[in-house]
Amino acid sequence: MKIPTRFPILAMALLVLALNGSVRADFIVGDSKHPHARCGERAAIDYGKFEWLAGDDGAGAAVNRIIISLAEQRLYVFHDHQLLAWSNVSTGRSGYETPTGDFNVSEKDVDHHSSLYDDASMPFFMRLTDGGVGMHAGWLPGYPASHGCVRLPFGMARELYDRVDAGTPVQIISSPVDLAAQEKTSAPVKLAQN
Repeated sequence: MKIPTRFPILAMALLVLALNGSVRADFIVGDSKHPHARCGERAAIDYGKFEWLAGDDGAGAAVNRIIISLAEQRLYVFHDHQLLAWSNVSTGRSGYETPTGDFNVSEKDVDHHSSLYDDASMPFFMRLTDGGVGMHAGWLPGYPASHGCVRLPFGMARELYDRVDAGTPVQIISSPVDLAAQEKTSAPVKLAQN
């Protein structure tokens, strides 16, 4: 992994992310972008959290669809109607919004580097659009911050990369995901867009 030497704080955050797959946002104090934290108060939210759900029937199940909610900044992984995993994500910031719609993983590259943004490292890249949008390991500050890609915690990106095949459907929606509706059907459900 390349560590940018001209950005020491970013380099440290990337190192922490690479080592444990999680970056804690304890350093955030109150400001207009983080209304949940009051001035001088430390936030104890782990934005890099993800979970593969335990269970005999889901532990080795193949991933056959993914839903990403922009409203929740969350990714949900399914095998048919069974929820296999979830993860916090960081999607595109204002001016670089992550597109909504139905996509498929069209390419996988374990050590991808951006051709658009200063050769930025995008480990475990799974391409969704011809315009360069994909899912990959990256920094999760707790709000949309990317150039359009869906950033995942390092550990989640690595595990998802290993379990996803080219052609896997990915639905990106602007609304929250209704998990109860997802678990009642064996076919992907179209969710209402805001």
